[in-house]
Amino acid sequence: MGIKYTNDINDADRIGLNALYGNTGDSYGLFENSLIRVFAVENGKVTGAVRVISEGVETDLLVDLKVSNKYDEQTSAGIKKSLIREAEKEITDRRVMVYGSLEDMELYEDLGYGRCKNAWTYFREGMKERDFLPAGYRFENEFISPSIPFFAVESKSKKDTVGEIVYRTGFEDTGFEEINNVLTRAFGGRPHDVNKTKAAFKNSRYSVTAYDGKKLVGVARAVSDGKKFATILNVAVDPDYQGLSIGKKIVLKLSEIIEAEVIVLNTHPGAVGFYNKLKEYRRNRYVFEKFIGSDEKQKKEINGEKKAISEKSGDGPDKEKKSQDWMAAMFTPKGYRFPDE
Repeated sequence: MGIKYTNDINDADRIGLNALYGNTGDSYGLFENSLIRVFAVENGKVTGAVRVISEGVETDLLVDLKVSNKYDEQTSAGIKKSLIREAEKEITDRRVMVYGSLEDMELYEDLGYGRCKNAWTYFREGMKERDFLPAGYRFENEFISPSIPFFAVESKSKKDTVGEIVYRTGFEDTGFEEINNVLTRAFGGRPHDVNKTKAAFKNSRYSVTAYDGKKLVGVARAVSDGKKFATILNVAVDPDYQGLSIGKKIVLKLSEIIEAEVIVLNTHPGAVGFYNKLKEYRRNRYVFEKFIGSDEKQKKEINGEKKAISEKSGDGPDKEKKSQDWMAAMFTPKGYRFPDE
C-alpha cells in the first residue's frame, strides 16, 4: 500500500489536510499548534492523521484521529492503530487521555487504553447526548475500597475565620514553590517535583489561582490548542480550605476563559462526588487513558491486559490489592458496554 508515517508537517499540505477533516476549519493550523502530530501519507497525499495536545510534562490529550474513507474498515483500523503507535513513540512517562468515539472503542481497548470512568467534558448545547452520561451518574462500584482517597470532602476547618477568597487569572504573581506546596498538600502529601510543576504551568495556556489574603489556597491550569480542544489539570485546594466551593469556582472560572470547543477534565476516583455536583460538566463515555512508561516494572496485569501505571509504593499483597482497587475505580473492564451501545 506504500503508506509512510511522518511527524513532519511539511509532508502534509494545508489543502489536503483540511479536506481530510471536511474543510470545516483550519485543521492545518491546529496541527501546527499541537506538540505531537503524525500523518499517514500515500502517494504524496495525506490519508490519515492524529495530533496530541500537551504541556510536554505530565499529561497528553490525543485528538482528531482521522483516516480517509477510501479504505475498507479493516485497513482503516490498521492505519489508525499505526498513527497512535507512532504518536506514542514521542511520549514517555506521561499519561495519555484520548477524546475518542463510539466507533473507535475497540481500537483503543486493543491498544491498551482503559475506558475512563472519571472523565468529564464541559457540556455545551449541540454536543451529542450519546457521548455523555446523565448528570450525577455513578457507576455501581465507585469508591469500592477505603484505600482510595476522597477529595473535596466537607472540611473541618474554621469557615468563619476564612477571609474573602480572591481568584486571579494566570500565575505571574505566584511562586512555583507555593503552587507545588498546594499540589502536595491537596493530594495526600505525595511529593511534587517543583521543576516539573514550573514547566507544566509555564507550558499551559491558562491558569487560575485562589488566595486568602496573601496565602495561595487553590490552583488549576489548562492545556489547549487555543481553539478546539483543552484539558483542565492540577485542580488542587489546600485541605484546610476544602469544602468551601473553592475548587468549584476555580474550575468554572477556568472554563469561562478557555477558548476551546471541547474542554476535558479527568480526575481520580475520590473526586467523583465533587465533580458530579458541577452541572456544567457531564461524564464523558468515550475518554480513554493509559500511562506511557519507560520502565517495564510499571506494568500491572489488569483484566488480562498489560496496563502501565506509575506506582512506587512497597511490594506485596496489600500493594497489589490497592492497585487492583484503584484500577477498577478508574476504568471499566475491557469490553464494558452500556445497554444502549
